[in-house]
Amino acid sequence: MGLEWLALALTAAVLNGFSVLAAKPSADRLGPWVMWLGAILTEGIAFGVAGLLAPRGPGTADAGLVLAAVAAGILGAVGYLSFFAGMRLGSVGLVGTISAAAPVLTVVLSVLFLQETLGALQILGIAMTVACVLLLTAEPGRGRVPRRLAVVLSLGSFLVWGLWAFLVKASVGALGEGDLFLLLASGYLGVSVVAAIRWRKEAAPRDPPSRPTWAAGLFVFLSGSIAAIVLAAAYDAGPAALVAPVTGTYPVVATLGAWAILRERPDWRIAAALVLFVIGISLLSIA
Repeated sequence: MGLEWLALALTAAVLNGFSVLAAKPSADRLGPWVMWLGAILTEGIAFGVAGLLAPRGPGTADAGLVLAAVAAGILGAVGYLSFFAGMRLGSVGLVGTISAAAPVLTVVLSVLFLQETLGALQILGIAMTVACVLLLTAEPGRGRVPRRLAVVLSLGSFLVWGLWAFLVKASVGALGEGDLFLLLASGYLGVSVVAAIRWRKEAAPRDPPSRPTWAAGLFVFLSGSIAAIVLAAAYDAGPAALVAPVTGTYPVVATLGAWAILRERPDWRIAAALVLFVIGISLLSIA
């Protein structure tokens, strides 16, 4: 097995990490509805353009796989709403990390339904990358209602994004990247119509967002869109049971970014998570 999937998965993880880092201030100032519309509209357009440029499949996929690809687009769009709503109530570490646990669901579904198999060292690597994500979920502030609601919303993103990745992996082989991207785009853009209708009903903010806020939001939209395309390509290049855990480590990038850029005080969890990350990635690269 080549390691092209690993390079693509790591790229998606880095892009998602910086996107999550910028999502907190953007969601606080722009609101979840604006962020939702911007994210899914940008991602839908990006998938559409990529679909026109990417190689097409043999054209023999059955209707079930076509519906699965469209459903993946819809689920991916819905996941953004719960993510941005949760980000307004919780921290980057809490919301970003719980959402990033989605690969756990993807791996389970892939092993059960796609007949993927794993070696003992790769299973250990997956366990370490998942432990890396879970380690960062511990956060002070027990019993607060906003935090509990943020957890619930984050779990919503966890469920739909985990299923998104599974459906992408299940359909990309038969459809080809080009057709898959176009079908994903139809799902994202279809939901964006609903998001636009909902956004028009929002009252204008009393204090209009500044240019840096809009710039941060645009960065979230663009980096998230590129990461989604790279991630779909990673699923085409490698098994979902390996790709998913690697891409799910993006909270490490977000946490380090919060330390370096936002000057948040680091703690022992960061060092421990990074050790697990490096060892886990090394084990996952073993064919």
